[in-house]
Amino acid sequence: MRISFAKIAKIFFALQMFQHYRGKTALDQFKAIECFIAVAETGSFSKAAERLRLPVSSVSRQVTALESQLKAELLFRTTRQIRLTEVGQLYLSQCQDISERLTNAQALVNSYQSEPSGTLTISAMTSFGELVLTPLIEEFQQQYPQILIDAEFSDQVQDLTLKGIDLCFRGGPLPDKRLIAYKVMENQFYLCASPDYLQQYGQPKNLEDLEQHKAIYYRAPIGRMPWWIADDQGHRRCQLDTALITNSTSLLINSIVAGKGLCMLPMWAMYPYLEAGSLVQVEMENPPRISFEESVGIYLLYQQTRYQIPKVRCAVDFFRQKLAQLEKGHDLGKS
Repeated sequence: MRISFAKIAKIFFALQMFQHYRGKTALDQFKAIECFIAVAETGSFSKAAERLRLPVSSVSRQVTALESQLKAELLFRTTRQIRLTEVGQLYLSQCQDISERLTNAQALVNSYQSEPSGTLTISAMTSFGELVLTPLIEEFQQQYPQILIDAEFSDQVQDLTLKGIDLCFRGGPLPDKRLIAYKVMENQFYLCASPDYLQQYGQPKNLEDLEQHKAIYYRAPIGRMPWWIADDQGHRRCQLDTALITNSTSLLINSIVAGKGLCMLPMWAMYPYLEAGSLVQVEMENPPRISFEESVGIYLLYQQTRYQIPKVRCAVDFFRQKLAQLEKGHDLGKS
């Protein structure tokens, strides 16, 4: 009978951990593993210490003691960097699974009450967070006053596991197939302008007309978001005079409403201003696009193992219901 190297490694680590932890408390065991995981994930003793809120010397001592007891070198240390050894990589994968299970178990016990409670960490794209989620978060807090919201709006992609994020809202194609991802809204962009701007400069009908206008661009982390148009050769980048480039949602929309130029906006950002009459959708035979991806959307992401925690479960259900209602309203507005 053949036994795989992975199984041998698991048996080896189980025996080593048993020998290492005899006579030690469960807290001692978890603290040493926690320090090792933090160093491995951050690549630095100082960053690990900052994450764990411990002195650097304490983190270093814990990891060194762990290596000594295991009789195995887990980390390569140089003056410039810290890298995992081969055995360290195997050990890390086992420890991360243990740590995640313990963290989820503790969170489940702490929050398993008649009324959901605790801190709910939310991450979202800046514009979506400011325009769509902010009023919903306020409504959620009224419905669940025992849940403390920790919300971060940023266009930087976050690692849910590494950052301890409960819910994440992201646009684009499905970001990570390892996570539960529920498409809550479409994210197709449409050309828009203020009525005053169109009255003064006219409405473009084709690409030649369009390139006589000024454009207001959104700046993503990778740079200005260009506009593309389909032609016989495939996709062509639109060439418009630039009126403004910004990553500020409020400045972007205020500038469009003020008649500074044309802009590409998703329906969820444009809809309230269409209803108020301060913006209008610009119809073209061959309109520009931000992306030609077919699966573009806004996704609600979360870890399956955390859905059983009451605060996470009620938040997922709440936002799915509310965003579905908003999306239905947007569809009616487009018809």
